[in-house]
Amino acid sequence: MAGANYAHSDPTRIAAQVVTGVGFLGGGAILREGATVRGLTTAASLWITAAVGLAVGLERWAAAVFATAVSILVLIGVRWFERELLPSRRLLEVTLTVELATPLDHVVEQAKAVLPKSRVLSISYDPDGQKVVMAARPPADNSLTDIAEHLRELGGVHGVAISA
Repeated sequence: MAGANYAHSDPTRIAAQVVTGVGFLGGGAILREGATVRGLTTAASLWITAAVGLAVGLERWAAAVFATAVSILVLIGVRWFERELLPSRRLLEVTLTVELATPLDHVVEQAKAVLPKSRVLSISYDPDGQKVVMAARPPADNSLTDIAEHLRELGGVHGVAISA
């Protein structure tokens, strides 16, 4: 449909509806899981896909091809950057199961010595013991197994769970 006549239509009204719909979908793609936020790249990909779709619908082929190429390069670059340069920047969720008789402030203090960049997210009590959930940035020089071993050796701790 080369040279389409848009005299009787309003492309901005169509674009407004796309923006509304994609905003709703993008907001739903962003999830908070414990101490981390996931889905930002997915939401951004939805937006760029919608923009490319509008460009194709308006027969702006060069803009659509350019936006697609740049988006793919950015996504590849972000993936490489996250995997190669930021492996220790992710937040860990650490759950410590502590004996009932052990003071939690003492355990938290010792855990912060192992994980200096950490904070307490929640504390819970049940018949089996106390649980402390912490968000932490792991030190760059320690593996998860090393961190788990150090935390397991803390006085009063009888369980450690770490999730990335």
